[in-house]
Amino acid sequence: MTSPAEPASNDATQARNLTRPLRELAALVLLGANAVLLFVGLVRLLVPANEYSTFSGRAGSTFFTFVGIESTVLPLLAVLLATHVSPVVGRARQITQAAVAEYAFSALFGALTFLIWLVGQLATAEVLEALLGTLTRAAWFAIFAVAAFVAYQVWRTLYHVPKPKPQPGVYGQPQPGWPQQPAQGGYPSAGYPPPGQSGFPGPGAPYGQPATASAPPFGAPQPAPPYGSTPQSAPPYGTTPQSAPPFSGPNTAPPFGQPPSADPTQTIPRQPGDAGAAGEDSDRTQRFQRDDPPFPR
Repeated sequence: MTSPAEPASNDATQARNLTRPLRELAALVLLGANAVLLFVGLVRLLVPANEYSTFSGRAGSTFFTFVGIESTVLPLLAVLLATHVSPVVGRARQITQAAVAEYAFSALFGALTFLIWLVGQLATAEVLEALLGTLTRAAWFAIFAVAAFVAYQVWRTLYHVPKPKPQPGVYGQPQPGWPQQPAQGGYPSAGYPPPGQSGFPGPGAPYGQPATASAPPFGAPQPAPPYGSTPQSAPPYGTTPQSAPPFSGPNTAPPFGQPPSADPTQTIPRQPGDAGAAGEDSDRTQRFQRDDPPFPR
């Protein structure tokens, strides 16, 4: 035997399958109809119908177009059809955003028309009509605010993506606009690469040619230059540095009296004028005879 509840459940499922594709279209039609009604109310507010129409009177009559049953129920019904019935339609986000925009438009012009109507009533000294009309419009504002708040909460919770906020500066971290300091000792990276890396000339390399090996970190011991070499200074900006000549060892001074170009081991022949001097030197040990009496000859 079959239970009597089964045919009813099957009918409900079939009806749901028939109306499910129409939910998105129905929500769009509700939003479009409300937009048309708001446009008509704006035209009636700005354009007088006859010569007896006043601006405050038109504001009092069009208030219920901006804050009335149509402007309150139609956007909310569209949001419920798009988001509160499973599954959610594909354009649920756009439908919710459009409903929130229509609520904002209605609230703005509803407040303006209320103030204009109230000023006109007080100007004509109709205090009782102003009081009763204010209470009626305040009740409609309360109903309108509840529907607008529901639509806004759905949009804010499900479809609003907040903008990322910049992180506050932390002590020890670089701030925007300041050059970042390296983690280890070395040169600060303010847009220029350190020496020995790509884009910066290395030691002994022409300007503009990157070095193959990276520079040692700051504070590391540097190797001493070879003995006898002369330290070279950096060339001025815009000129090509010249390489130093190869090291040939320390220069040896020539012996005293020898020309610099002569070989230290070469024998230099004596000149003819030096022979007499040599003979005189050889006779320096001979005894000289003197005429003094105390010395015998």
